[in-house]
Amino acid sequence: MNSNQIIQRAIVVVVLSLSGLLLKGQGLSDTLIKLPEVTITDSVFNRMTPRTVIPGEIFQKTNVADIGDILRNEPNISGIRRGGYAVDPVVRGFRYSQLNIFLDEGIHIEGGCPNRMDPVLSHIEPEQIERMEIMRGPYLLQYGPSPSSSIKIVTRDENAFVVRSPKVVSVTGYDNNRKGIRQHLSISGSDGTLYYRLGGGIKNFGNYTDGNGKEWESAFNKKDFYADLGYQINKGEAIIVSYKGTFGREVMYPALPMDEIEDNTHIFSALYTKHDLLIPDNNIQVSVYRSGVYHEMDNRFRPQYSQVVPPYTGKMQAVAKVNTSISGARVIINRKTGNFLINGGFDSELARKDGVREMKMIMQMNGQEFTSIKYFNLWKDAFILNNGLFTGISSGNRKFSYAASMRVDYNYSDSGDTLVIAKDDITWFEVKPAGKVLLSLSASGSWDINKKAKLSLGLARGTRAPDMQERYIKFLATGYDKYDYLGNPDLKPEINYQADLMFNYSLKNSRIFVNLFRSDVQDFITGTLVPPSVARPVSMGAPGVKQFNNIDRAVFYGIEAGVTSTPVENMGVAFSAGYTYAFFPEIEKIILENNQAAGTVILKNDPIPEIPPFEAKLKATYLLVGDRLKPGIEIRAVAKQDAVSGASYEENSPGYVIANLSVDLIPYSWLTITSGINNLFNKAYYDHLNRKLSGSSGKLYEPGRTFFVNLLIRI
Repeated sequence: MNSNQIIQRAIVVVVLSLSGLLLKGQGLSDTLIKLPEVTITDSVFNRMTPRTVIPGEIFQKTNVADIGDILRNEPNISGIRRGGYAVDPVVRGFRYSQLNIFLDEGIHIEGGCPNRMDPVLSHIEPEQIERMEIMRGPYLLQYGPSPSSSIKIVTRDENAFVVRSPKVVSVTGYDNNRKGIRQHLSISGSDGTLYYRLGGGIKNFGNYTDGNGKEWESAFNKKDFYADLGYQINKGEAIIVSYKGTFGREVMYPALPMDEIEDNTHIFSALYTKHDLLIPDNNIQVSVYRSGVYHEMDNRFRPQYSQVVPPYTGKMQAVAKVNTSISGARVIINRKTGNFLINGGFDSELARKDGVREMKMIMQMNGQEFTSIKYFNLWKDAFILNNGLFTGISSGNRKFSYAASMRVDYNYSDSGDTLVIAKDDITWFEVKPAGKVLLSLSASGSWDINKKAKLSLGLARGTRAPDMQERYIKFLATGYDKYDYLGNPDLKPEINYQADLMFNYSLKNSRIFVNLFRSDVQDFITGTLVPPSVARPVSMGAPGVKQFNNIDRAVFYGIEAGVTSTPVENMGVAFSAGYTYAFFPEIEKIILENNQAAGTVILKNDPIPEIPPFEAKLKATYLLVGDRLKPGIEIRAVAKQDAVSGASYEENSPGYVIANLSVDLIPYSWLTITSGINNLFNKAYYDHLNRKLSGSSGKLYEPGRTFFVNLLIRI
């Protein structure tokens, strides 16, 4: 047994010992829950739903430059890593368009890459965030259909018109593993009538090295700029217009066949608010926005671009360019009537997507060079129009609280694609206009059993319409496996029936929370095999073609739990854990022979692929020197994942334990210095959801030991 293994086993013992200490702890305030790097404030609505709020300061102080990577610190939230940037979040096993991710008053963004190298969170920089709200479950219905969970990113200053002199915030960071730097600067101010905020920054990160000393091609360059301008018409009426722009260059993805060469995101929005000065709960919000993304990717940094790499017989050069946009408008009206808070409104949103992939083969024959070029439509003038109506009511007293909401959407889609795939009088792919009605419902209640204990129950029906990729993608290997995927314009919406049971118990210096949940998803959308006689793959090495189809059911259930405590004065300890198990009651497995599809067999209760394993985290901090110095240690323990999909030929992943050290130093009220070491023992590890290295069966590993330092200046 080497020294690292001895230390790691000792850490596990410490985790278990401290967990026992926590369970013996005494009380905490009834209105504040502190988790690792998380603060959850209480309210009537919050008491009834599994909701987490992350303050903006966390995004400024952390060394991670990617929002998706930061979210992996939360219980039962994982992420899919494809490179050094743009980790794609997975909440309770749900992902992609199963999550409703939006900005402020409901601004949505449509990424351009079919392989999701630019998921929604990659278009927003962490330093722009005032706070982030994570709603686990389909309970938040006023910002669009909520199929499983919602992530709300607040970038607007809620105290915009408070009179103040110019405020300057500077964030500077260094990461020695990636040889990376980041710099962000913002200035804001208000005279009570006019408000302004300007900001921007740069990030330049190189390749990272894992615990084995292997360097991964994971460099990235990002720039961003944003501006807000507000005018307070009178004390209860105001308007704010905003612009946000992010610009990515040469973002490397070793687990994908191409890299991001250029990504330009522009978001324009305007918000009008009016509220009653005597009853602030009586208010109206009107907002409009447009988000646009230009995404360009190619394989210029791959060997096959400039040399012959078998099985190719020539140089293979591929480039894809995609334009996307979403335009939307929303009206929300809130009214307080007696002890009831009622809200309602409507929204409309139009998403468009268009893109082409060019593949060029350059061959040498008899001393002459021959070039063959093929063009493929990724999306051809595709669009989805969604119009929705929503309403809700909430009320409560010292003992009981309850809320209910409803949303009805009409979802309409079409595309300019002319491809038709038919065989033996069966049409497999043909684009036709499609309209669907979506109904979403939620209800929740909370009972304060006594001053220490609280019990809450949430029930919901969340509905999700198929996204652009599921409807219209054509012959691209975009999934976890190597199959080419084909869209299906005739897909039915997914319907998620979910229940959450939450228990909170407070003592003098401690608080315990437990959240049990179950989701039963009907008409779950996944890939099923297309007969080789109908369609054959286009991508090199793909064993066949899968088409997105609805299957009867998918079941998810699990738990999130945690304890926070102050066992001694100035010391804070927090423990949290999360686990999801998900399975298909019945699923079709493709039988492979010589890496080619040769038939199918039906499996019962087969695990759903890409579900993260059990994970626990322990964090301890201590205040010194009059609260000016706060050292901390964080231990993350992840179990092996052996509940893997037989139908998808998914492989087990090993467990691991890592430790991180950090210290906050506040020498002056305007300066915070945060430094530390992540992956202290230089563990070589990968998360279960990390994608495989392109052209290999090996997984993409996480960064090894990393020293970082951040300077946060607020003047």
